[in-house]
Amino acid sequence: MNRVKIVISYNGRWEQLPDGSQRFVGSDNRGMYVSKNMTYEELVAIVQTIVNYDVNKYNVDLSSISIVPGSTCRTFIRNDDDVQFMLGEDRVIPQVCVSLTERTAGDMVGNDIPPLENAQQLGSFSGSNQVYTQRSGSEGVGNMCGVPQVAVNHAAAVEPQIGDVFGCRIEQYNAQYDAQYDALNNEVDNEANNQQVDDLQNVDEEPAQMQTRGRRVQGGSGTTPDMPGTSEVRYNVTTSDSVNATTWVIPGADSYSFGTGRSNTLAAPEPTTMIYKGQFFPSKKDLKRLVGDFAMRQNFEWKVKRSNKTTLHLVCIVDDCSWKLRAVRRDEGTYFQVRSFVNEHSCPLEEVHRRHRQASAVTIGELIAPRLQQHDSRLMRPKDVIADMKTMYGIQIMYSKAHDALQYALSLTYGTHEESFQLLPSFAYVLEQQNPGTITDLQCADDGKFLYFFMSLGSSIRGFRRCMRPVIAVDGTHLNGRFGGTMFVATAQDGNEQVYPIAFRYGDSENNLSWEWFLECLRGALGHIDDLVFISDRHASIEAGISKVFPYATHTICCWHFGENMKKRFHRKDVADIMDNAARSYR
Repeated sequence: MNRVKIVISYNGRWEQLPDGSQRFVGSDNRGMYVSKNMTYEELVAIVQTIVNYDVNKYNVDLSSISIVPGSTCRTFIRNDDDVQFMLGEDRVIPQVCVSLTERTAGDMVGNDIPPLENAQQLGSFSGSNQVYTQRSGSEGVGNMCGVPQVAVNHAAAVEPQIGDVFGCRIEQYNAQYDAQYDALNNEVDNEANNQQVDDLQNVDEEPAQMQTRGRRVQGGSGTTPDMPGTSEVRYNVTTSDSVNATTWVIPGADSYSFGTGRSNTLAAPEPTTMIYKGQFFPSKKDLKRLVGDFAMRQNFEWKVKRSNKTTLHLVCIVDDCSWKLRAVRRDEGTYFQVRSFVNEHSCPLEEVHRRHRQASAVTIGELIAPRLQQHDSRLMRPKDVIADMKTMYGIQIMYSKAHDALQYALSLTYGTHEESFQLLPSFAYVLEQQNPGTITDLQCADDGKFLYFFMSLGSSIRGFRRCMRPVIAVDGTHLNGRFGGTMFVATAQDGNEQVYPIAFRYGDSENNLSWEWFLECLRGALGHIDDLVFISDRHASIEAGISKVFPYATHTICCWHFGENMKKRFHRKDVADIMDNAARSYR
């Protein structure tokens, strides 16, 4: 199905301009994807969900803004032909302007807005097993990766109508569904031993396998839902006569990873004197970690004499020394037990082992991880790790090893980068719930790998539209982390001449496709703004994207970037000051 973008503008008013044209001002905006063959009834149903007005009290009037030579005009939307005319606009994203008027006694019943239960359903249910189907195109730059909806298993519940919104799909409920939904949530709050809440909190304990868009994911570490690549997603939900069997916490919670596959607490290494014959360890790795810490504290080194799946034999690095440890794996599982331990050295221990072989980055990282949990990790640097190891163990480590140890400790404390990417859908969902009006968009490749992420906070959008000058500065900065990439930013300047953030986007590099996608998301979040001005450097992709997505906006060059380019061109430091003075003399 071909899909196009539209912007729904509401809570605004029409204003007459001196040239006779009209504009819709002071509105809130929502961007979304709809079918290119959408009907008038489907558009009205979507508007009813977004605006959330009383159909028995208000009449709705839908209009759009069309660009004509030299001006703009208001075009009314009354039937399917009007909808198709609006969706055929290819120069800008179509804007649907919603106006509400109170009903009067003379209003005809035939003009009533079709209620949700009579509107065309976008989902389908059949049989005793409910199967929800949502079709969406995978073509183009702006395919959205949204939150999958889970059907509520109640016989009286109506089917949800879905329209793709940036980062989240719109749920359309009638009054009966709302009451049932509130009742189900109350049961979740009141039942402390609710089984589904337990399953959600322990999602890592039971590996799950589900079919997501374009790929199949296995394992208990969570999945990334709704990946572009195919045109259909199905979620099977078993029907039950019991309302208790249908309780849920948030829509699509089973598609997210709320756990990171690691313990929430990291215990410090056990005291060094607690190694004894007969002691059990969960694994060979745990045994070697503790013995490594023991060796660093006692100022000696050991080496592996024999190691396989069932046996670990360690001896002192000095030949003919009597120190040794031998452990074997128990038949019941992965546990290792110390069978023999001679904690006496026949070699001198006065020598300081400055290049300790047991002081690996992993071992050091496990030692400093508890400190990161108790203090701000931003205050610890590699040189602090070097100083701590020298003070506590008398060991001098290189800067590179200290850096690797710190990175490993950070992964133990906060999780790995991969886990952070995996939690992006959950983060976007919670952000939209806690900050109303927030727009998020997550783009993934056909194989499920991360491509783009867009975020614009609802408070930032409202503040810019109501209080800021319509001037936006856009730029991209390269990221130096493990995965690299580029962060795109759109900012404004408040009345105190401070930077005001509007939107952020993370992607691969600065190119035509990336900038166009970012600007399209920005256009969907802000809507149409008159007298809009963009400031940027002279990047060709920015110029191409603004001229295509914002053809009515003015694009100017940043004075600072222009001055830096002039210094490189003319090899003079004062040329930038001359240019800046000339630019600021203009009024």
